[in-house]
Amino acid sequence: MIALRNIKRVYCIGLGGVGVSAVAKLFLARGAVVSGSDPNVTPIVNDVVRRGAIHYPAAAGAHITADIDLVVATDDAPADHPERLAAAARGIPVENFSVTLGRFMAEYPRRVTMAGTNGKSTTTAMTGMLLAAAGQDPTVFVGSRVSEFDGNLRIGRGHTIIAEADEFRDHFLNYQPTVAAITNVEPDHLDYFRTAERMLDSFRRYADLLGANGTLVVNADDAGAMTVADGRRSVVTFGIEQPADLIAVRVASRSGQQGWETRWHQRSLGMFTLPLPGRFNVMNALAAMATALTAGADPRTFAATLEKFHGIWRRFQILNPKSSITIVSDYAHHPTAVRVTIAGARAFYPGRRIIIVFQPHHPARLTALFDDFVKSFEAADETMIVEAYTVPGRAVPAGDLKTSQELVQALAKRNLTASYAVSPPAAEEQAKRTLKPGDVAIIMGAGDIWRSADNLGRQYA
Repeated sequence: MIALRNIKRVYCIGLGGVGVSAVAKLFLARGAVVSGSDPNVTPIVNDVVRRGAIHYPAAAGAHITADIDLVVATDDAPADHPERLAAAARGIPVENFSVTLGRFMAEYPRRVTMAGTNGKSTTTAMTGMLLAAAGQDPTVFVGSRVSEFDGNLRIGRGHTIIAEADEFRDHFLNYQPTVAAITNVEPDHLDYFRTAERMLDSFRRYADLLGANGTLVVNADDAGAMTVADGRRSVVTFGIEQPADLIAVRVASRSGQQGWETRWHQRSLGMFTLPLPGRFNVMNALAAMATALTAGADPRTFAATLEKFHGIWRRFQILNPKSSITIVSDYAHHPTAVRVTIAGARAFYPGRRIIIVFQPHHPARLTALFDDFVKSFEAADETMIVEAYTVPGRAVPAGDLKTSQELVQALAKRNLTASYAVSPPAAEEQAKRTLKPGDVAIIMGAGDIWRSADNLGRQYA
């Protein structure tokens, strides 16, 4: 394995992936020459190009020249990908982005990771901002774009690195944290894990990476997270409903923001406000504060930092705040995330119609969690289900897979107003015919539905 300091030229397969792009930026910051392919031109691709990377819109073996030291690959580049094959033919090592990121992280004395089925991107961003405000000047990798970080990576000069740790394909097992947080543990990625118990075992292995001297930070209100914490020596808890080391009391939503009192080991840290909807975002804030406290931050800067936090790209991102029709872009693609986001919108916008445009992310997830998806839209006034997004390069499992049309039929059986759209552009047209002044439209999904959200945001600016 070639040492990072000796890598001068890097090629990235899937340059626009959040993890691959972060690794690309870390190499660029060290003066390496970075190039890579991605079939899509996205804001993340543009971020990397702006920092100096060369982007090829089509993959080709000819891009893998003899002077390249390392190829960093996305999960979605299969074994027969032309650039993988070209690298193998030239004897150039190929690493998954999580392996390379783990190698970068190993250079930092304090390594903070944020894992969980839902909320980890927002919580990672919050934790980074809290530690930055506390003077630690951390390096922070987030699985989304953060306006305060000028993209998905903040490069600091301090001794701390904070990274979102994704459980998909056990990416988070490539990191060696000194502080590891878990927001929640629910069944997901069952096309990889097969069973919920195997997924839980991976989270236990993630916690085991801490060794004897690390600290696990967990959600006391989440049964899965507490199962992982069971029997471990150094654990810090946060929550609202259950007793915890860091707890929020008197939580209330009012005037476009949420407020609560935070108590740390029964000592009040004062009143906090957050300009984001949903109790889940209060939990995200608690997770970030508990993690930051564990990492040595002074809590006196926390309230002022959270009060100014307006979220990250596609996490309840309000695209047109001054319009009578509100368009929200949201990444929710797990049933729980869908349900709590709709509930948060209900509390944030009382008396307004909530219209959902949802694109399922991959047929495998839709099939594995179908019954939960059916229940997750109950609080919406109207739901449009777009054809499921199939991730390029990711295999579609054989067998009887559920479809978006079946989800619409199941919602209709529950007397919910639902319709089907064959594509995101078709969903846009349906939305335009449906939306009225006063409506809130949440455009949800982890695929390419974000483009429709942006289009509708401009339409109703």
